Amino acid sequence: MLELAHKLADSDAKFFGGWVLAGVEAHIHGEAVKLENNVLLAKERKAMIQVLGTAADGSVAKELRVFLVLPKRTLGTKQADATAAAGECVARHVFTAQEIADYVSYTGDENIIHKGEHPIVPGLCMAAWLERELQLKELDWKLSFLSPVYAGDELRVYDDGEKLAAYVGAANVFVIK
Repeated sequence: MLELAHKLADSDAKFFGGWVLAGVEAHIHGEAVKLENNVLLAKERKAMIQVLGTAADGSVAKELRVFLVLPKRTLGTKQADATAAAGECVARHVFTAQEIADYVSYTGDENIIHKGEHPIVPGLCMAAWLERELQLKELDWKLSFLSPVYAGDELRVYDDGEKLAAYVGAANVFVIK
């Protein structure tokens, strides 16, 4: 997933200055020999970008579709509404500002929301961490991001058999189906 996030940063820079990741579709089913970006939607406050990875035989090995929105207000520290976590806790992690800086440096993600004293953890950084944590070689995920996660927040991921749900405290911050 990290190579897809790195390629995504090659997209037009206007999609990263203050934009927020609202959703992701990720499909990983093998090694890609070629990666390319495609802008599928480009409007004033929303955009959809695809990173397509093709295998040596020309088939699709990896695909990442990201849905970005430009918020009308500045992001604050308000958390999503509290919901009850269900299922087994399968992973937990506290992202540090250094981890975020390393991710941003590697991928080239220059979005200002991932910098400063209290940066927001990039959504694809959390997805790549979870992919590694769960030791997945293949995946088909639809991620919906509900609330920002900041450096220093404890992220807990629960599996209820139908979906993975991530929480900071009692706030559901993203869901993977």
